[in-house]
Amino acid sequence: MRIIGISSVLLGLTVLLAAAFVVSAEDGSNSDISRLIMQGEGIVTAAPDRVVVVLGVETQDASAARAAAENAQLMNMTISALLGAGIAESDIQTSGYSLGTVREDLSAGDRNTKKAPIFVASNTVTVNLNDTADVGRVLDTAISAGSNTIQDISFDIQDPGPQKDQALALAIQDASRKAAVAAKAAGVNLGRILEISESYGYVRAASAAGGVMYDAATTPIQPGRMEVTASVTMTYEISGA
Repeated sequence: MRIIGISSVLLGLTVLLAAAFVVSAEDGSNSDISRLIMQGEGIVTAAPDRVVVVLGVETQDASAARAAAENAQLMNMTISALLGAGIAESDIQTSGYSLGTVREDLSAGDRNTKKAPIFVASNTVTVNLNDTADVGRVLDTAISAGSNTIQDISFDIQDPGPQKDQALALAIQDASRKAAVAAKAAGVNLGRILEISESYGYVRAASAAGGVMYDAATTPIQPGRMEVTASVTMTYEISGA
């Protein structure tokens, strides 16, 4: 196998291309086939339409039983309030529960004094929302009912299929364009496509531009936008190398 890398100056322009020319005789035929391998990327942005909120209740007491009982009362009030706000029971799931102890930090003069441990009860639930506009209202409802910890708020796209298709098309266009530039720069002709491989991903965009700002009466939460990405590697047959 012979690989001819491209990173050259052509017609006064510096061309930086992620490309390789490969000559191989292992395609099942009797003749060598020269190949050009090119990568492309496509990015599509979309507003999230699904939210996952992890919230909970944490209580402390010198008695484990009292800490657990108070925690249960507050969590029951929180769940009842969420149900009353229109959240389906199937969209509320317990995601963690713990009961342990912590010891207070003692000053230098008190370090020889033994203090009874403080018991900490913690209960968390995961709430699934299908409307990003509900986040602020749900948080306020839970906090008013007794929740005192908000551990995570994450946004998602329920069905990213259309965005993935768009990103894939853009990635193929990107790879095709770069392959044409690379072939022209090297003085070869592009032939048929021998292989296409792809991969996908999506991430939360750093900017919340285009997000929704909720009424001042509720906790302001901006969902921002998601980036759906597709990457392709395209292998072309080339001639004239």
